[in-house]
Amino acid sequence: MDDRDRLIERIEHADDRFLRITSRTGAGPLQDTDLTMRQLKVLLVLSFQDGASGQDLARALGVGLAAVTGITHRLSARGLIRRAVDPHDRRVRRIYLTDKGSATLAVLRDAGRDNKRRLLRRLDDEALRKMADAMDALNAAAEADE
Repeated sequence: MDDRDRLIERIEHADDRFLRITSRTGAGPLQDTDLTMRQLKVLLVLSFQDGASGQDLARALGVGLAAVTGITHRLSARGLIRRAVDPHDRRVRRIYLTDKGSATLAVLRDAGRDNKRRLLRRLDDEALRKMADAMDALNAAAEADE
């Protein structure tokens, strides 16, 4: 293993450790939600695009269409999503977040941001600069993969 691989492994371990530590910091909205991870993922996918077909969601979740049907049925019953006929292809039904679904995600995102901000405020200016530079580089790498 070369130095580069060791650095990548160090980052992976640090990220795992961070997730373990922050998951123990008390019950927040994510721990309090009764939504499953797949239901949350559907809400997230829908928040990043203006509607999705069942096939789109199945691909995003890596599951079959039957599983998506069950997940979306439960989310619809809770008022978090709505279905509508695709204006370009009436055979396709698209799934959209409702205002309630958007608000549910906003609560979760805000809690995560608040917690991260609280931790970032503990870092000195130099550590914050390094963190900002690293995040910029990681985002650029992710954008290059799109």
